[in-house]
Amino acid sequence: MPARRPLALRFLSGRFQGGVVPIDPSRPMLLGRQQGSDLLLPEELVSRRHARLAYEGDELVLEDLGSTNGTYLNGVRVTRARVAEGDRVLLGQSILKVVAREPAPAQTAEEVRAGLERASVTAEPRRAAAMQGRIEEVPLPDLLQLFGTSRKTGLLVVQGDGHAAEVRLDKGRVVGCVIDGREELAAEKSFYRLLGWSHGHFELKPAAPGGAGLRPIAASMEGLLMEGMRQTDELRRLRQALPLRFAVVAGGSEGLDATDRALLALAAQHGALEGVLDAAQLPDLAAAERLERLVQRGLLVAVQ
Repeated sequence: MPARRPLALRFLSGRFQGGVVPIDPSRPMLLGRQQGSDLLLPEELVSRRHARLAYEGDELVLEDLGSTNGTYLNGVRVTRARVAEGDRVLLGQSILKVVAREPAPAQTAEEVRAGLERASVTAEPRRAAAMQGRIEEVPLPDLLQLFGTSRKTGLLVVQGDGHAAEVRLDKGRVVGCVIDGREELAAEKSFYRLLGWSHGHFELKPAAPGGAGLRPIAASMEGLLMEGMRQTDELRRLRQALPLRFAVVAGGSEGLDATDRALLALAAQHGALEGVLDAAQLPDLAAAERLERLVQRGLLVAVQ
């Protein structure tokens, strides 16, 4: 039988972001807010005895110990579940990823715990750390799924690729989304665009009056994510099929509805696919589907 692969917990967000805690296969690991926990998490949202991580034979098992705010594995609240390398655990404001443990330099769990306790003492005088991290580590669909199932409330701020987005959350539901301050765009359009971001930094802040949220979204988080991923995949296909730049062919617009005529006007104004998608009020996929039909009818032609 192959040797058990040594594992560790790496903080993807929270006060100890970047820290790595080895998982000792010979003893259970207690995670909680009380002093003496194997992994001390001094947060209000973490219970004194929150969860336990322990090997049972060759299986690593995560068990919630009756915590107030729950223990989440890959976005699902669990009472007891098997854990594998690559899984993400959410407790309070901290997201931890189960990773392969580097063989050297070695630190005992006690040494790591002492270091985290020292860090928590120095952090106490400051404002409580916000949940933050890199979306390269926690993809936005996974992060938003975690926020949905854990019923988070706050303002998710995402910075990436020269753009900034704000997503307002209320008990795990998306009630608004704005990218680059463009509140004139429908929240769904901005949200579906945001799901395509793969690089950048996120931070969940306390919600404040104003800002994102002027155009509420009625759908549930699960519904938004499912539809968003479908639209992202279909839009990727259409981007490959549509010309990057095009010109409008005069005449032949009889019988078009007002939306198609508006898209032709935007095409004449911008002359480029991205410009039209950016200016259209329609969600990107709906606009791209209409543009494809206009190309097929010969009303738009590709140009160099």
